[in-house]
Amino acid sequence: MGQIASSANDGKNNAILESFSKEQIMDLLSSRCLTLLRNVEITSITNKLNVTSLREKNVVTPTDLALLLQLSNDMDRDNSSVNESFNRALKILYESTRVIGSLPFLSNYTKTDTSGGLTIQELLISSLVHSARYKKIFNSQYDYLKLIFCSLALPRLAVETNSEESSVDFLSDKPKVVEQVRYPIREEDSPDIRSKKVKWDTFNIINNYDDIDISSLKVNAYDLVQIITLFLIISSIPKMKRDLMHQKLVGYIERWKEFEVYGLYILKYININLNATNLQTETITFEEFQTTFNRCLPNFFQNGFSILFKEGLLSTVVAKAGSNNSSKDIPNNPEPQKQEEEATKKKKFKLPKFEESKLVNAASLSYISNVVSGLGSSIEISNQNLIKLYAGTEAGFSIRSLESKIFKWQAPTLFVVSGKRLKNKTIDTNMRYQQFKTEYPQYFRSSESNKHDWQNDNDKITYAILINQPWKNSNKKNFGDENTIILSLSPRLDFYKSIHSTVLNGESIYFNTLGLGIGFGNTQPVNKNGVKKYFPGDVSLTIEANLEFAVFRHIVASSANTSTYFERSHQSQVRSSDFEDRFMITDLEVWGIGSTKDLEEQRKQWEWEQKQAEARQSVNLRSLGEERAFLEMVGLVGNHNSSGGSI
Repeated sequence: MGQIASSANDGKNNAILESFSKEQIMDLLSSRCLTLLRNVEITSITNKLNVTSLREKNVVTPTDLALLLQLSNDMDRDNSSVNESFNRALKILYESTRVIGSLPFLSNYTKTDTSGGLTIQELLISSLVHSARYKKIFNSQYDYLKLIFCSLALPRLAVETNSEESSVDFLSDKPKVVEQVRYPIREEDSPDIRSKKVKWDTFNIINNYDDIDISSLKVNAYDLVQIITLFLIISSIPKMKRDLMHQKLVGYIERWKEFEVYGLYILKYININLNATNLQTETITFEEFQTTFNRCLPNFFQNGFSILFKEGLLSTVVAKAGSNNSSKDIPNNPEPQKQEEEATKKKKFKLPKFEESKLVNAASLSYISNVVSGLGSSIEISNQNLIKLYAGTEAGFSIRSLESKIFKWQAPTLFVVSGKRLKNKTIDTNMRYQQFKTEYPQYFRSSESNKHDWQNDNDKITYAILINQPWKNSNKKNFGDENTIILSLSPRLDFYKSIHSTVLNGESIYFNTLGLGIGFGNTQPVNKNGVKKYFPGDVSLTIEANLEFAVFRHIVASSANTSTYFERSHQSQVRSSDFEDRFMITDLEVWGIGSTKDLEEQRKQWEWEQKQAEARQSVNLRSLGEERAFLEMVGLVGNHNSSGGSI
């Protein structure tokens, strides 16, 4: 390490430069990461790793990492015995941690023995990155998503090159690197002091990702689905006691396939032609990866990794003596919990507890909530603020039944409709559909194919609509606002946000009780002189009055006769395509979404209605005694074998 004299051209403030060896930089960054840890965290981590110092050169095994990140609580259990796909995700996570831990020399991973282990130093650097503390020392413009992609792609590159010499001139190949420091580094400075003097935010090796040609890197599609699935599971578990969270985790891992299908739907936003049979052979480029996750799920990886490392390695929760499963927080304040329990006891009326349904379960809910959050909606969706208002399979597929169930809810709702794509035989022979077809204007000519290559006869089609305003009868005028979002949930992810218009004002929804059903993105339909007619928008979802058929329409070129309430798809293979999803409805559900205030107001409203119903019943029972004698006289109640009476 040596100081180099700087000139006036070195920078505006006559920057001080130092030359560093590769080993010196790695040691300095490791020391800087240690300074970002609190003393209680250092103590906790050393205990978990069973070491005396975090500067030791011990190796952390995949099993160790699973334990440290709370993905396992059994050191002797083989993860592959839990679930093969889960085991694959753990291996991906382990290698990703090794790559990020090699900062700032990311290319080191491809030059070392890929069978090597994760060092404590690499684990700490990776944990500081995933807990977002890197922002305290790196450039504010540092691209976390790019780093994640490198960490997922470099292991594949290392295997492909099979330790062959690389022709790429990495910065890390140079024996000495000259970088800027805040103050001159002195011989007597401790490692921590030296690490703080370095201007990490100007390090070329860091800001240029070790000069790796990221455009040439690729991630295996199957591997990406597995890591997405893992994070969908992790994000589905609410904050609770450690042992309860782990019970949930184990249960959801056993349901891996349920979550995995939504991981595939997310990836189909990148490439609509991906499917379960070609995942192993398909790859994803950085441009595809970046575009999709910045557009739909910008914080998905940051949130997933953050939960793992903050709740795992960096957590200061310690186990109770004599127990491997139960734990307590330090410090622990029982007062809020006591107050909550007392408040619960006082409530006579309880809101329905969340129970999974055919359309909304742990897997689909994690998928929906992550996408809604990623699209920037202020409406938070979780199993802790959802109440099922209507399910067609329970209450019957009737517009009146639907109206009676959802119109009293005065907060946002999630409307989910699902069904089977209509096949040509059904389209040609089903009389009820033929009637709907005469009312819904045809866009495609009869001679044109009504499906694209990515639309299959056996598709299960599911759409969800996030609605911010309360429902109401709208036979003449639409309602809604610009917070409404249409989501395509299956067989692929897509989204259609409300456009901003001072004319339309986001009033894109109608609930028609005059035999014209429900529409999103349509102009008001007409029922005149017994003739019904729909006016679908360019991007719209139309549900006919019997809740039997639905059509999602996506037309690229606007027409003077149609309205446009929603943005067209941004998916690269769909945005320029005209298409329709016509399906026969098999399930329809509406869920109320409430804040704490909304839920409390709704509880009071339902409690009042319950009291009114009980009061009416009480009045009826009391009056029945006085009127019974008269009713028996005229033969309406009592002894029906008698001839009755007359007055």
